[in-house]
Amino acid sequence: MSWIQAIKARTSTPLQLQLLLLLGTFVGAWASIFGRIAQHEGVPTTVIIAFRMTLGTLALTPIVLHYYRPQLSALSRRDLFICASSGLWMSVHLLTGFAALEHTTILISGIIGGTLPIWVALLEVYILHTRLSLKVWIGLGITLAGGALMTLAGNGDAQLGNDPLLGGFLSLLAALTGAIYAIIGRSVRDKIPFVPYMWLIFGFGAIFCNVIILTRQETYTGYSANGYFALLMLTLLPQLIGHGVYNYVLRRLPATFASLVGQFGIVISAVLAYIFFREAPGWLQIPGSIAMIAGITLVNFARPEKE
Repeated sequence: MSWIQAIKARTSTPLQLQLLLLLGTFVGAWASIFGRIAQHEGVPTTVIIAFRMTLGTLALTPIVLHYYRPQLSALSRRDLFICASSGLWMSVHLLTGFAALEHTTILISGIIGGTLPIWVALLEVYILHTRLSLKVWIGLGITLAGGALMTLAGNGDAQLGNDPLLGGFLSLLAALTGAIYAIIGRSVRDKIPFVPYMWLIFGFGAIFCNVIILTRQETYTGYSANGYFALLMLTLLPQLIGHGVYNYVLRRLPATFASLVGQFGIVISAVLAYIFFREAPGWLQIPGSIAMIAGITLVNFARPEKE
């Protein structure tokens, strides 16, 4: 029995799934911490993402080839094209999200990046021609009001990064591209078991990221021990455990509940940022953050379950 099968066998009740989701949220919250450490050690953002996607793919390869060959053989060209597209958009999502950390704080990056569910709702209107309820629009308004407070907090405050407006824009771009990744993957996510699905997404994303670092003439070598430690932990915790747990639980628990618990990851990241980097929120950041999290939560609960 593989470790994947062991997890499935031991997480059959809702309480066990909820505890597993909390674990995934906690380890996922370390992504920005290890990403920031790697950046401080001189590792380029493109190398950070390429490393975690490549190593994540290699780690899953033996499991996928041993247990999931029939499922892979049954995939159509359309399924593979969708997985390739999802991998590309996931890569852009990660690249822009981690690039934001170079310019602003972990809290601002996390809060604005956490607006992903709102972009999913708006894209559903444009692409799928769905109608949004009044609660969704209210949640959007609350989130925008919180974002305005966050913008005011970043006006001229050097403690919020060397360019908080650019960091905020990159975080917003990360949320938008993450929403595109989420919508594109819907059509195949229910057809493919979550382990080979992750393997395909990571694999196609790794190809895309490695092309980027080759064109930029960057390398995987020459960094400090702390830099490589951060890259390894980034792959093990957020990439494999955090992302894997979330995709697994999302198929068995309501999406609104999973998204709500995921908002706690923003708070955990902010606490860890203060512990490791002494990033203290400003007086406008606190109410702005609360408003944005409340708005995102309202949108999550107002949207119908589709995932």
